[in-house]
Amino acid sequence: MKAPRGFFITGTDTDAGKTVSAAAVLVSLRTSGIDAVPMKPVQTGGVFSKDRLHSPDIDFCLRMAALSPDPEEICDMVPYIYRQACSPHLAAAKEGREISISRIVEAFGNLKKRHECVVVEGAGGLLAPIGEDTTMVDLMAALGLPVILVARPGLGTINHTMLSVRELKRSGLHLHGIVFCETTSGGWGEIEQNNMETIARLAKTQVLGRIGYMEELSRPDPPSGLLQKALPPDVFRGETGMERPYEVFGEKGTQELAGGVDAYNEIDRASLWHPYTKHSSAREGFPVIARGEGVYLFDTAGNRYLDAISSWWACNLGHGNKRLVGALVSQARKLQHSILGNLTHPRAVELGSGLAKVFPDTRRRTLFASDGASAVEAALRVALQYWHNRGESGRTRFAAFEDGYHGDTIGAMSVGYLPAFHKPYSPVLFPVHKIKTPDCCACPVEKSRTDCGMECFSLIESVVVNHARELAAVIVEPLCLGAAGMKMYPADCLRRLAELCRQNRVLLIVDEIAMGFGRTGKMFAFDHAGIDPDIVCIGKGLSGGYLPISAAVVKEEIFTTFADEPLDHTFYHGHTFAGNPVAAAVAVECLDIYREENIVERAETTGKALAASVEGLRDVCGVENLRTLGMIAAFDLTERKGVTGVERARRICSDMLKKGVLIRPLGPTLYLMPPLIADTALLEETAASLLDAVKAL
Repeated sequence: MKAPRGFFITGTDTDAGKTVSAAAVLVSLRTSGIDAVPMKPVQTGGVFSKDRLHSPDIDFCLRMAALSPDPEEICDMVPYIYRQACSPHLAAAKEGREISISRIVEAFGNLKKRHECVVVEGAGGLLAPIGEDTTMVDLMAALGLPVILVARPGLGTINHTMLSVRELKRSGLHLHGIVFCETTSGGWGEIEQNNMETIARLAKTQVLGRIGYMEELSRPDPPSGLLQKALPPDVFRGETGMERPYEVFGEKGTQELAGGVDAYNEIDRASLWHPYTKHSSAREGFPVIARGEGVYLFDTAGNRYLDAISSWWACNLGHGNKRLVGALVSQARKLQHSILGNLTHPRAVELGSGLAKVFPDTRRRTLFASDGASAVEAALRVALQYWHNRGESGRTRFAAFEDGYHGDTIGAMSVGYLPAFHKPYSPVLFPVHKIKTPDCCACPVEKSRTDCGMECFSLIESVVVNHARELAAVIVEPLCLGAAGMKMYPADCLRRLAELCRQNRVLLIVDEIAMGFGRTGKMFAFDHAGIDPDIVCIGKGLSGGYLPISAAVVKEEIFTTFADEPLDHTFYHGHTFAGNPVAAAVAVECLDIYREENIVERAETTGKALAASVEGLRDVCGVENLRTLGMIAAFDLTERKGVTGVERARRICSDMLKKGVLIRPLGPTLYLMPPLIADTALLEETAASLLDAVKAL
């Protein structure tokens, strides 16, 4: 049985049987071999025993599961405990100790480091307040766990339960199922049975079980074996349960418009302008994607597609991640937008602080933007004004790899000019010193991998040294030039470039928009080189691909030159939605997921599996330059039997889509950049399917 991350136990109201049900879930999980522990984030009605305040709910769960944790672990199991038996917000106010959701999340993370699964019991019902403007629902969303709802079986339960189900749905939380708990000795009859069946039908969820009334549980020291078989272990398979409660997509999907796919495509052809898409490709129509789940996308016809390019390299954590969706919904209920000009908001503060911690030198400032190109534009402007602020106004030029790509705005196109994309705009772009790309598959000095001595670095060195006095910055994609066709170069080259820039007093801007957040097997690609760039551009995976947000993260010594005293060096730059609260909330949760679930370490391991799985392509005729880096695998197609590599790549992508795998070509280059959560078996299966498609063509 796969170990779930945890469950959140809540009730339709007070005394619905949450603690008994939480203990039953805990015992059931442990009986099936899962290392599960209990957690009661907020306990009111604590009792003094042995000179300290105890949580009766945690004590009961520990007794039922025969667990004896150390005192430090118990502090994480009960972060907040109050003597007064009342609503959490009132108990906290009476004792002058506010409840912090972030502290609870931290305690949960501590427990998860030691155990496979955490069973969290809430206080009261879903909307029980825990602060002035926060409720138990906000805590549920912050933890992102599937919810188990505990309900009474008797009269009135249909209304109470369905209202709770409706609130869970409205909050974007996942209902794993319902437990019916008998808290009185009234018995189980026709009414109770019908209530259970009616609720299951209306809520479109599963009934996990029924816990009958046990008089022994009211004793001071009930025997631990009472709940041994209260709930069957098979109802806790995985984190999402046996049913998906709120989705109306069956195996055939759903069609919101009469006429389905054809109707959507007809309207699409008349109204949309698709990015990076030839007009002729719209004639046959596109799949109409209706939802995402994990590593897959689903269209309205019910077809499933492996998102093998992470939706343009952004959805590193896959689709439908409950924690990210929960963070989105929770924040959207409170604050949708607020500017950062002479104002701030909690999520922006948390995100800026969290981002600084993932850099070697944590003394950094985060300047938010909306997408990758706008982050690059901000970085370029920061570099230019930095030298102006220092009185060195002659530094107005940039250097960049000739195959680099940094976005499609004017500044980004100038430093990342790709003729296939940008030729019509060349007259308005500013001049940039271009550096030969150190592409290991097409060495600029014609060296082979076996006799490479990094001779190509002399080409980089000559540009930087010769133009150092006029250079504001060098901007590069680290280790892999994505849009140019996944051109890769060694980490030592980037390390030497960073040292060269330092020696010549030139800023180094590293564009991590595509490669950051675990894609290369490190948090950032520049980590492979052991450097700390002056400015780092991030985006895409910053929010897990769920909402548009990006940033230029700048060293403190650069930021300090933008002071307005004695001279005004204010940075007059910004975007309306820079640091949007909803996007920032998702990004904060994304960083927490990376840390708590060891996403980067996992990507490093699965990256090795990806590299091994594509090795079969190396010896196929018409395939050249097989290369891998972390969770990236790429290769080039050559002309075969009068069919160009570009056309072969297009046909293979079309064939793979019919097989349920979404990939996109970069000229003659094909690549895989699946979500970082993809498992080894899926990577092997996808690589085998791609190998068959290449051989067939």
